[in-house]
Amino acid sequence: MPEEPRAYPLVMELMKRSPLQWRWTMVIVAALLLLFLVLAAYLDGVFTDLSHWSLWRSFLDGPVLIMYILVVYPFIWRLWWRSVLSLQSLLPIDEGDSHWVEMEVPIPNRRWERVAILIGAVFWLSLWQPWGRSWGPGAIWLSAYDVVTQTMLFGLLSWLVYSSFTSNQYISRLSRQHMNLDIFDPGVLTPIARSSLGFSVAFIGGISLSLVFQTPEDLLMWSNITVWVILVCFTVLLFFLSMWGTHGTMAKAKTRHLDLARKHLAGFSHELEDRVAQGQLVGMSELSSTISALVTYEKRVKETPTWPFSVDIVRRLAMSVLIPAAVYLMKIIGSFWARFGF
Repeated sequence: MPEEPRAYPLVMELMKRSPLQWRWTMVIVAALLLLFLVLAAYLDGVFTDLSHWSLWRSFLDGPVLIMYILVVYPFIWRLWWRSVLSLQSLLPIDEGDSHWVEMEVPIPNRRWERVAILIGAVFWLSLWQPWGRSWGPGAIWLSAYDVVTQTMLFGLLSWLVYSSFTSNQYISRLSRQHMNLDIFDPGVLTPIARSSLGFSVAFIGGISLSLVFQTPEDLLMWSNITVWVILVCFTVLLFFLSMWGTHGTMAKAKTRHLDLARKHLAGFSHELEDRVAQGQLVGMSELSSTISALVTYEKRVKETPTWPFSVDIVRRLAMSVLIPAAVYLMKIIGSFWARFGF
């Protein structure tokens, strides 16, 4: 079984090809984004305004979210790859089998990755329409900086959605294969739940970061609140949807074992009933023991889970959902404190 895929998604490919360690590459990219912001402020003659939070809040949200995606994605991808390995280990085929080729991780389609980035960039540009706005003196370079960073951000977001969709598609395809799944040992599928949790927590982290750069007025608008609540609900839904294929496989395996147990239990129960009716008491103890064992087996099968997550993973998801709420409340309390002094 391969320990590494034949090709990587775009961001991971850039990370692998970087001559520097990824963390130093990220430091350089962050420094350049910050340097260009300072340069834009200098060219617009508002360099002294950099000491005010309002300027940072207006133009730093894009670069921060860009860096967040670039930093977090490699961790998300590694969690996803571990879930792939856990599923592939259950396939009743080996690498020499011709069927194995169909189960290999597909090579990322660079053309569609670039199209996804282009769609995200065009979507934001068509929504904001910078060409139709009046760029007054004193904010030309900062406005240009904002357009460029926001375009990059929406391009990355669109690519992230595309990458998540293709990754989940492959997991679903693997889950639909016949697997040697032991329903009494679902721990082998825990990496899938961890990967789903990673995707959801990453989205929630992005939502929390975006809240940091909102103004008090924006935070109190019901339209914005509705959007943020919908986004958080979507991330929770994403957690379950990304495991839907695995859930179906586990549920089918559980149903198959239950049907088998009930079939044998019904057969032995009828045999016991016939023996009692005919007064054949010889061998009754062995038959009763068999029925008791089948009842115990049926009970154990009923207790097996049909989702790969554990209570601890659900608890972590619930705690992560509270993070945007905590950030929102702190921002609201902070704004009231600054305005009214209490």
